[in-house]
Amino acid sequence: MKGEGQQDSQLINSVYLDNTSLELYHGRLDKRPNAIAIRLRSATSTTDTNIAYGMGQGHPKLVFVERKTHRESWKGEESVKERITLAENLVLPFLEGKYTIEQAQSDLRAKNKTQNEIDKFSRLFVEIQQQVDSKQLHPMIRTQYMRTAFQIPYDASVRISLDTNLTMIRENPEDGPLLHLSG
Repeated sequence: MKGEGQQDSQLINSVYLDNTSLELYHGRLDKRPNAIAIRLRSATSTTDTNIAYGMGQGHPKLVFVERKTHRESWKGEESVKERITLAENLVLPFLEGKYTIEQAQSDLRAKNKTQNEIDKFSRLFVEIQQQVDSKQLHPMIRTQYMRTAFQIPYDASVRISLDTNLTMIRENPEDGPLLHLSG
């Protein structure tokens, strides 16, 4: 957020994974217990001119690998959203199983992450990678939109987000993944 009365805008890209029978989509649509959605999400702030023009700042762009699990609210259960973060250049190797848990753990140790952080990351990394493999998931659809958020600085008790210019793009798995999370 910016100062009083200002706004911050981000270009949000989300790539949803599924298989050819749209198993994840139908599971979520039918609200089946424990139905999952797996997506890859990245955001580019339009207030950072270097990033907005695709030049970056010498750091790999980060991508959130997210899994949402549907739970039955009428049973008092809450749906769960979990995520890990990967550098953009590691996403495709992760999905293909070429970026291994051992490599990821080594990278996290190099960043001085705690063992607890490594364990939490590792559990979700392995579970998502197994789901991608066993369900034969690949990029199916991308959503892209501009999100503008308004809130009082340093107080998230009231926040308004406006999403505009929504675009849905069909990924083309028959021709190989078109996994470019940049705008």
